[in-house]
Amino acid sequence: MNRIRSLAFRLVFVALGAGAVLAAACGDNGNSFDEPTPAGDSGARKDGSGIADVGTPPADDSGGNPKPDVADVFVWPDCNTQPSAAASKTIPQVWQDDPVNPTEVWLSDVYVVAISGGACSAGKACQIFLQADPSYGTLTAAAKHGVRMFISAAASTHLVGVKVGDKVNALGFAWRYTIGGQHELLVEVNAALPGCTKTTASNQTLTPIPNVQLSDLTLDVYENTHGPLFVNVPNVSGKPDPTPTTTFGLFPTPDGGGDAGLADGGANIVSLSPFFIPGGAFTGLSSSLTHFKSITAVFGIFTPDDAGSRYLELYPPSMADVQL
Repeated sequence: MNRIRSLAFRLVFVALGAGAVLAAACGDNGNSFDEPTPAGDSGARKDGSGIADVGTPPADDSGGNPKPDVADVFVWPDCNTQPSAAASKTIPQVWQDDPVNPTEVWLSDVYVVAISGGACSAGKACQIFLQADPSYGTLTAAAKHGVRMFISAAASTHLVGVKVGDKVNALGFAWRYTIGGQHELLVEVNAALPGCTKTTASNQTLTPIPNVQLSDLTLDVYENTHGPLFVNVPNVSGKPDPTPTTTFGLFPTPDGGGDAGLADGGANIVSLSPFFIPGGAFTGLSSSLTHFKSITAVFGIFTPDDAGSRYLELYPPSMADVQL
């Protein structure tokens, strides 16, 4: 079966051409999904991480009509066993390899720290943030120990049921996604790049990196030196948008409170996003200037469909992680 699976995947590249497969992978094709627009940004931003599916791998290894032999039918992996074609890797090893093209990897016993919308659902693109350990004491210790797993709409049905706090075995295709001005190391799953997760333990205690400052969170940190981080950011402020599905910018709370710095940040501003909260909306926040005691969240980036623009985001997994 592994031979058939490998041959099927190879035929996708032969039929379409490797360049066509990778180019198709960054298109919208109906698989991207909306992320809220931060207050103060101009225009709506559509999430550009949706991956276009290039079709299910062929059912046989001849390039012709599917064979009637049951052994030649493609079976989606379930992560109960590691496919022979998948290299065993830790998340730091994936960072060290920094593969240019999609490379099948098996990640053993990694931790789910956030899922877009709180859970993957069939027919909707999904993002899962994974990290190698459940806690880190410093930013330095966490460097290159996290990665984003992106699952297209067509493949998401195979990852329904994974939860925040799960320890999982994960299968996907790691590569440095550079199309359309992006520069992110990620693990991808779509119809031509099959993958899965298998929960090995549930309800694990996840401890964020303490006392992280907004100034520690930059595009270079995300893309090159650290990757996604599960952090606790104390003493920040922002003005929530009246629409609870909209993100808004944050700034360090000045001594004595007030709104000094509210308009600062520019391209380096970090926004608070409800995109990973179940339901995708904030609850219990007013639209007035708000001082937060702390925010526990995954630090990530949001990339719209138009090339080049990338936005810094904090994604709390729940409203309980937003402390007033």
